[in-house]
Amino acid sequence: MEEKIKNQKNVKNVNGLSSFARGVAYIFLFALGLSLSGYLSLVFFQWYLEGGTVTLPDFRNQNLIEVINNSARLGLQVEVKKLEYDPQSPLNLVLSQDPQPGSKVKKGSRVWVVVNGGGTAVAQGGVSSSGVSVVPDLREKKLEEVETILRESGLQLGRVVEATHDRIPRGYVISQNPPPQSKVSQGEKVNLLVSKGSEILGEQAVVKVPDLVGLRFEEAKILLAQEGLSVGTVEEVPAGERRAGIIVDQNPLPGEEVEAGQSINLWVSKRAQESTSSQIASGTKELSLRFVLPDSRVPIEVKVVASDELGERVLYEKTHQGGELVEFSAPTKGKGKVVIFLNGYYYWEKALE
Repeated sequence: MEEKIKNQKNVKNVNGLSSFARGVAYIFLFALGLSLSGYLSLVFFQWYLEGGTVTLPDFRNQNLIEVINNSARLGLQVEVKKLEYDPQSPLNLVLSQDPQPGSKVKKGSRVWVVVNGGGTAVAQGGVSSSGVSVVPDLREKKLEEVETILRESGLQLGRVVEATHDRIPRGYVISQNPPPQSKVSQGEKVNLLVSKGSEILGEQAVVKVPDLVGLRFEEAKILLAQEGLSVGTVEEVPAGERRAGIIVDQNPLPGEEVEAGQSINLWVSKRAQESTSSQIASGTKELSLRFVLPDSRVPIEVKVVASDELGERVLYEKTHQGGELVEFSAPTKGKGKVVIFLNGYYYWEKALE
C-alpha cells in the first residue's frame, strides 16, 4: 500500500516537471518569435526607407542630354535652373547641380542644373557676336534679379527711379528704357522705373504738379516718375531761340493738385533742323508728334488718323510695347484734326490750324 502511494507521488512529480518544462519552452519560443518579428520588422522598415531613395551621381561636366537620360533611368527628373555663358566650355555642358552629388533623394525628385549656353547670350535679350545686345524684358521682375539678367545680356544697370504703383509690388520694375527687344550696343545702360509700392491712402492720393518748364525732356520724365506722375502726350513746337528738347509748356500747370498717377502733357522745343522744314512749298505743313505710351503688359497698336484738306487718312500705324516713345512726322494741310487710337480706343487728339 505504501509503495502504491509512493508511485502515485512520483507520477505527480514527473507530471509537474513536464508541465513546467513545457511552460519554459513556450515562453522561450514566444520570446524568440517576438525578437525575430522585431528584427524582420526593422529590416523591412529600413528597406522601405532606403528602397525608394537614390544616391545622386555627379552630373557635372556631362552633356545635358546624357544627364537627362541617366536621370530617367534612376527615376529622377532634370530641370535647367539657368544658363551661363562660358566660351571655354562646350555648349550644353552641365556646370553645377542642386542637390549636390552624393545626396540621397527620393525617386521622382527634381534635380536642378546650371547649363552652359555657349559663348554668347542670344534670343530673349542677349549679346550677338557682332557686339549688339538685345534688351531683355525686365518689367515686373525683382530689382535684385535685374543686374544678373543685364550682365548675362551684356548690358549695364543705369539710373533707377522709384515711383508709387497701385498694382506692382515694391522693388519690382514698372518700366524700362530702352524698351524690351531693342537692339543696342554691348555695354549700354538700361534705366529703370521701380515701384515703391502703393501710397494712395487718404491725402496721399493728391500730388502737386512740379514745374517742368525749362527742363530737358529726360529730366522732366524722371521728376514726374519721382512724384508718382507719368508723361502724357508730348508735342514738339518750334524752338525759336531756345535749345531743342526743352519743356516750354505743360498741362496741368505747376502747383496744381492732381491724383497720383495722372499723366502730364508736355510741349517740347523742336530740333533746329526740323524747324526749317515745317513749311512746304505746296502749302502743306509737317506735323511732328512725339508721345510716350502708357505702361502695358500687352503690345499696344498705335494708329494715328488725320482729317484735313487732304482728306481722312492714316498717318501712322505700328505696334509698340507699353512705355515706349512714339515719334514721327507727316504732312498736313489746312484745318482739321489728328486723332490717336490705342488698340482701337480713342486716346488723344490735336486740332490742326
